[in-house]
Amino acid sequence: MLSSLTLPTSQLTPSFFLLGLLNNSSYVIMIAGAKEISEGGVALVFLSNVLPSFLCKLSGPFWFHRVPYSIRMYICMVFMSVSFAVVGFANDYRIKLVGVCAASLQSGLGEASLLAMASKYATPSYCLTAWSSGTGAAGVFGFLFVYIFNNLLNLSFTVTLLIANLLTISFGVVFFVMLPEPDGKLEDENENDNTTDEDGLLEDFPRKEISTEGKKGRRMLSMYDRVAFTKKLYKYMLPLFLVYFAEYAMQSGTWAAIGFPVEDEDARKSFYQSANWVYQAGVFVSRSSGNIWHASMFSLWLMPVIQCCMLVLFYLIAVYQFLYSNVLLLGCFFVGLLGGAVYVNAFNRISKDVEKENVELALSTASVADSCGIMLSDVVGLFLQACVYKKFGIDGAAVSC
Repeated sequence: MLSSLTLPTSQLTPSFFLLGLLNNSSYVIMIAGAKEISEGGVALVFLSNVLPSFLCKLSGPFWFHRVPYSIRMYICMVFMSVSFAVVGFANDYRIKLVGVCAASLQSGLGEASLLAMASKYATPSYCLTAWSSGTGAAGVFGFLFVYIFNNLLNLSFTVTLLIANLLTISFGVVFFVMLPEPDGKLEDENENDNTTDEDGLLEDFPRKEISTEGKKGRRMLSMYDRVAFTKKLYKYMLPLFLVYFAEYAMQSGTWAAIGFPVEDEDARKSFYQSANWVYQAGVFVSRSSGNIWHASMFSLWLMPVIQCCMLVLFYLIAVYQFLYSNVLLLGCFFVGLLGGAVYVNAFNRISKDVEKENVELALSTASVADSCGIMLSDVVGLFLQACVYKKFGIDGAAVSC
């Protein structure tokens, strides 16, 4: 990374935008190729694409502080490259799912780390909005990437994934070359420091819970302290959980079981791709609005409720086939708007509402909520897809309804 003194301030926003785009591209590419990986078990691909990420984010607050940001980014690059190779060359779909898991680990580690890193800069809200916009753009970019190489150029999915390794290189260039140094320390390198950034949490917890370890005499939060701190973030994490549960249950469950006609596999694949295209466009638009619209706490909680209503509506449409045409794509776009808006506003509110010394840990911790929602939605999505398949006599569902 270059010093912030050698690069203009304007370098910061595009850097976080590109990091968001590149970090999430592998995740989206796996979703875009879900039908290629497992046609009858799209939700299995979704689950493999989120479970490792969830576990990484869940455990992160207990070990992230021990691993420098730079090392975490190297790990991300390795997992990204491995994921493309395994999914591309494996013949058994179960081995392919292992590759999807590698992509999930990479995106989860990258997201939790870079969200927390945003707190190190003087204007974290701008970093978070740029990051959110980049992750939204990743949705459009990932599907466009697969469409161009896999569909327009008629290359195999394996070749498409090999080309995707260029994204790994780009990720490293942006983080290690383009991104300015933050205002706060990235690593605990000051030998004269006896505390870490986490000491800001001490004012919220009794001193007896803090243990001292290491040659630097740094005081570390106990597991009890970290769990207690996580509970305080529920008003931001629950909306994230709900909105992502609803939208990914739609993607992996109902949208994978809609087609005109539904009995036609190509028609189902076509609607699935189109629905995800417009959904990702909606996500990009709303995630880019973080500096324009600031949601109130009421709005932050209202949007997930509306999203859950959209899930019920899409399931009823899939089963009873009313409004059964491409007009449904408007609903998919709206779903993307809701999901993106909750994401950017939840993290922006955390950066502003939480005490400055606690923001880094809070952002990293809260990122587990969306993964938790997605993980649960993928299980539900398996059964939603299976139930719609059963109603119309379609074979190939991964589970029984």
